[in-house]
Amino acid sequence: MFLIILIMTLLLPNTAPAQTQKEQGVVTIQILYRGTVPPPAVIKVTRDVDVCGISMPMQSLIVHSSSRGVKDAVVTIEGIPAPDTEHAPPAPMVLSNSRCAFSPHVLPLRTGAALEIHNQDPVMHNTHVTNEVRTFINVAMVAKARPVVKKVEKPGLYRVQCDAHKFMRGYVLAAEHPYFGVTDEHGHTRILNVPAGNHEISVWHEQLGPLQAHVTVPANGDVTVTLEYPEDRAHHGDRTNK
Repeated sequence: MFLIILIMTLLLPNTAPAQTQKEQGVVTIQILYRGTVPPPAVIKVTRDVDVCGISMPMQSLIVHSSSRGVKDAVVTIEGIPAPDTEHAPPAPMVLSNSRCAFSPHVLPLRTGAALEIHNQDPVMHNTHVTNEVRTFINVAMVAKARPVVKKVEKPGLYRVQCDAHKFMRGYVLAAEHPYFGVTDEHGHTRILNVPAGNHEISVWHEQLGPLQAHVTVPANGDVTVTLEYPEDRAHHGDRTNK
């Protein structure tokens, strides 16, 4: 009897992680918009025209012509804490001033991650990042300057702009867990290792605004969710500016 108990004790630590792994799933999300896409606004450039050009098109809403997928929508599965197994700090994320634009335009990252700001242009940029009304970082980036690094501790939406080139803007979204993604040019994103069960999905897009849905994640399986914005959303403008 003692031998049986000893064998079970030795086996239990090895089987528990396997059971936990089976209780996770993969969520594939596609975000669609079938309405009319407004033409881009064209901003006249008055500074560094030899690098930035004489005008800059501003297109907040990018919709794939055939799939109708929305690019740069941030998808988050809400209400899930970060895994207990995480010990290493989140990987640094790079935000570049490139060709007089921020790249990527929408950058998702984990709280605790370092934000690395680069300038790849031969002109000076001023990267100004704010969270709500507070400045997170405001730094002049001369040509060929070393990256400026600052850790992001607070979750939420951060607005990015260049005070030297007013047409430059972007966004950083910080989350406290890894269950988020940004849609590609077809409107798709995949979120891995999501705990099985019922969850709420939140979507954010800079022009189309918020969208919400429910998902049931199967244990050790995949689920696909397709969400569609109403056709009138594109005419509401940049909701982060209001």
